[in-house]
Amino acid sequence: MNEPSKWISPFSGSETMKRCSVLSPQFLDEVEKLLDRFYDMTGVTIVMLIDVSGQLISYKGNPYNVNLSNLAALIAGDMAAVNEMARQIGEPDRFKLLFHEGENHIILISALKGSFLLVSIFKTSVQIGLVRLFTKETMIRLMRIIEEIGASDQVEQIVDASFTTSLADELERAFGE
Repeated sequence: MNEPSKWISPFSGSETMKRCSVLSPQFLDEVEKLLDRFYDMTGVTIVMLIDVSGQLISYKGNPYNVNLSNLAALIAGDMAAVNEMARQIGEPDRFKLLFHEGENHIILISALKGSFLLVSIFKTSVQIGLVRLFTKETMIRLMRIIEEIGASDQVEQIVDASFTTSLADELERAFGE
C-alpha cells in the first residue's frame, strides 16, 4: 500500500482561507463550525465550501497532494457546465447535486442558493447515506446563515478582474496546450 504523499496546501499553515473582507468574519466562523462538524461526523477525507466562481472559502480535512485552489476552480467549472447542459435540455431549474464515483473516491457537490458549493470528497468505503444525510443537514444550516447574514449577496463582489485572470491562468497551467 502506498504511503500518502506530502500535503500540498494553498494556505500557509492555515486550514481556512484568509478572511476575505467581503465575507464577514461571522459568516466564516459559522461556516468553519459547520464544516468541522460535518468532517468529524462523516469520515470524509475533505469537505469544502467554495463560491460558484471557484474561490475556496473554507475547508476541513486532509488534502494530501491536492491543490485545493485548482480543485475548487475545476469543481465550479464542472457545476457551470452541468447547469448549461440542464438549460440546453430544458430543465427548468439548475441541477442541485453532482455525484462522481471513481474506483477509490467519491465527490459529492451540492449547490447552495446559486452562490456556493458544498463539496465532499470521501473514500468509497465511507457510507454514502451518512454523507448525504449530513450534506442535507449542513445545507439547511448554511441556508439559514446565508439568509441571516446575507452572504449570498456578498459573493458577487468577490470576483474581480484579477481573480478572473488568475483563474484563467491556473486552468491554462493545469491543462496546458
